[in-house]
Amino acid sequence: MRVIQDVFRFLVFSNYWISIAAVLYTALTVFQLNLKIPSLLYWFVGSCTLCSYCLQRYVQLGNRKKKKSSRQYWLEGNRLHLGLTILASAILAMITGLSVLSPWQIVSCIPIVAISFIYSIRIFGKKHAKGGLRDIPGIKIFMVAISWVFLCGFLPIWINGLKNISAVEVLTISLEKFLFIFAITIPFDIRDLQLDDLRQRTIPQVIGIEKSIILAITLLFFATGLGWLCTAYSAAVFTGLLLSYVLTAIILAFVKKETKELYYSGLIDGTIALQTAAVVLAIYFL
Repeated sequence: MRVIQDVFRFLVFSNYWISIAAVLYTALTVFQLNLKIPSLLYWFVGSCTLCSYCLQRYVQLGNRKKKKSSRQYWLEGNRLHLGLTILASAILAMITGLSVLSPWQIVSCIPIVAISFIYSIRIFGKKHAKGGLRDIPGIKIFMVAISWVFLCGFLPIWINGLKNISAVEVLTISLEKFLFIFAITIPFDIRDLQLDDLRQRTIPQVIGIEKSIILAITLLFFATGLGWLCTAYSAAVFTGLLLSYVLTAIILAFVKKETKELYYSGLIDGTIALQTAAVVLAIYFL
């Protein structure tokens, strides 16, 4: 059991877990809409996610002077591993991106890459706390959700061909995924209450912990409604989505201020994989 815990902690703290989740969320889009995409896209999504999250963690190591989380202590003891992972994943992302994306798709990815690169790096003055995009009041959670929707939702649809799906369906699917990612990101702002500068004006800082959880669950409810309205989803796909949203809401309901790090980065991030598994199982068995 101890070995399993150590392996899981390594996957979570090294950002491999969230990268696997991104690949699975991309696969979910493919299964939901029966898309045909090159397998290299999964490598591109995984390597981009791994590079982005590792880069953010690396930059943040020197930023926070308050109470540190168990993840930060782990990262401080594994700086070399983190740096090598950033380098390797960046190279893999470039190779796979050039192989699988068209020139226009590459250009469209530049803003997302730029956001990931300057997300935590100081580019502003003291007016915006530490100076990264994540420190601009109210913007952090939107940047995360938009990046995930583009990379794991819209990009696979685009590569498959926009002529095969209506603009209304694309918008509905994108909004459904946006609400889901937004909802499961809110608890991470609860986790960071003791670490975030008060000037960031995150949702829990503004409305409190309990109302933040209610908001997250409400967003899941609206995401479920969009899934029901989406004509591109089959009955089996919606059934899987419904099950995953109910389970995710239950998981979010147990979030407290003192909740452990692995509950957030392990279980809540794991709801992405949970949704993928629920939809795939529903497709094959219903």
